[in-house]
Amino acid sequence: MKIAIFSRYPSDSRCPKGGVESVTVVLVKALAQLDDLDVHIITLEQKRTKISVEQDGDVTVHKLPGSRWPQILDIFVGPGKKQLVSYIKDLKPDILHTHETYGLGLGTFSIPHVFTVHGFDHANIIADSAKFGWLRSKLWKRMERRGLAAQKHIISITPYVRKMIEPLTGANIYDIDNPVDERFFNIKHQPEPGRILCVGWISERKNTLGAVEAFAAVTGRYAQAQLVIAGEPKEAEYYNRVKRCIDNNRLGNRVELLGHINHTQLEQELARTSVFFLPSRQENSPMAIAEAMATGIPIIASNRCGMPYMISEGKTGFLIDPESTDQITQRLIQLVGSQQLCQQIGLAGRHMALERFHPNAVALRTKAVYEKICTSH
Repeated sequence: MKIAIFSRYPSDSRCPKGGVESVTVVLVKALAQLDDLDVHIITLEQKRTKISVEQDGDVTVHKLPGSRWPQILDIFVGPGKKQLVSYIKDLKPDILHTHETYGLGLGTFSIPHVFTVHGFDHANIIADSAKFGWLRSKLWKRMERRGLAAQKHIISITPYVRKMIEPLTGANIYDIDNPVDERFFNIKHQPEPGRILCVGWISERKNTLGAVEAFAAVTGRYAQAQLVIAGEPKEAEYYNRVKRCIDNNRLGNRVELLGHINHTQLEQELARTSVFFLPSRQENSPMAIAEAMATGIPIIASNRCGMPYMISEGKTGFLIDPESTDQITQRLIQLVGSQQLCQQIGLAGRHMALERFHPNAVALRTKAVYEKICTSH
């Protein structure tokens, strides 16, 4: 079976950036290991001037020049979509699997097609407090509705996504979690007591300021408590607010701002981490949570969007209201104060991750969907 997957793909697959790139790299490499699958990746890259075809192990990577049109238009009627459609037709795959927003414009494609919904741009824009966010969000919401309505087959990465899209489409919906790189399951976890890790953009959506404010209330009780924030600032003004909070609470020697870290650095941080902490205001199915669970780390995350479907309350972690500093502080105190509880919850999370997020399991479920769609087409 010849599979064409349209998504983001890094120039070096050992160093993906962001959740979608990470998911794509792990999924295609796991699919390529299965019998009778010929896996091709297609990308659109704005800075590219000509088509390039390369090999990445058993995966063939097709890099196409991107369009300068605004993406919200290009995905439906622009030159980027036209080039993509033409190239895929010439490639003649048995099935097309899209992971990027261009999939919204390919619902009526003649080749069997399944679209994985990773998120909702209209919700992310609002959560990020973006400039002219209300208008941009409204436009994206209309485009997402139009694109989802045209789909015949959709992969949902979490029940939260399914709940959001079911009223908008008559497509067949298949539930498959995002895969986690196998190396996260192989990390030798040697946690340092009280070491708390946050991963992601320093932004309103990730609620970094809320994380620091809650941590400030923990430091007086536990001298060993330390907050590590791995991520780049989204906006200078918000980053300055975070730094002022650190300074005002005299946390300079208790909070580490690592900036962007690569996969090797992330593995090293996870090996040392006692508690993984993600108090985001909006997320779908964060890779960071799944990677921490694979390592065996207990999770504290928001009770919003897709996160409650990843965490079993009290068993693999705790769910908190991201706007409640008191509730967040209570859960941090509970885990920082008990290494035994951390170990118990972390082990349960790892068992769940093996069943749901291991790349081999996800690849087999994905292949079964391909076969079902091709048979019915």
